[in-house]
Amino acid sequence: MNTRGQMRTVEALLASGIIAVAMVTMINLTRAPDPYSTKSRSDLVKYCYDFLMNLAEEEVFDKVVFESGSVRDDWEGLMNNMLNVLLPANMLYNMTVYNMTQVGETVEHTSLGTVSNASPDDFRVAREAAGADLTYTTRRRWVLKIHLELARR
Repeated sequence: MNTRGQMRTVEALLASGIIAVAMVTMINLTRAPDPYSTKSRSDLVKYCYDFLMNLAEEEVFDKVVFESGSVRDDWEGLMNNMLNVLLPANMLYNMTVYNMTQVGETVEHTSLGTVSNASPDDFRVAREAAGADLTYTTRRRWVLKIHLELARR
């Protein structure tokens, strides 16, 4: 073998080594994105609506908020436990339920209660926050407005 062929072989081995070191370095420096944090705010708004719609379709508000045709005394605790189980661990939430009644020409909103796992300061420092409203009619013809705010820690 001539010396020129040997130099080409050494050059190819060195180039392959440099490329391999660069690839290993890049793989170690880059991290896989967190699927919860890479979503946009519009995805969080859609998630709010979808979450409320799923609760409404399963008649959760009928079962949790009401008992024997009237508002359950401890519904906030039940709803809080349910939201803690259903929402991801890194999600902050604030849900307010209003009773909507028509008085003459206007509709009055009376708060039935609020369920939250965060303080207002937590929502201010959150990376991303979104909200959604849903109007829901129960089996006993109560008209509820449910306001849900979600934020990522």
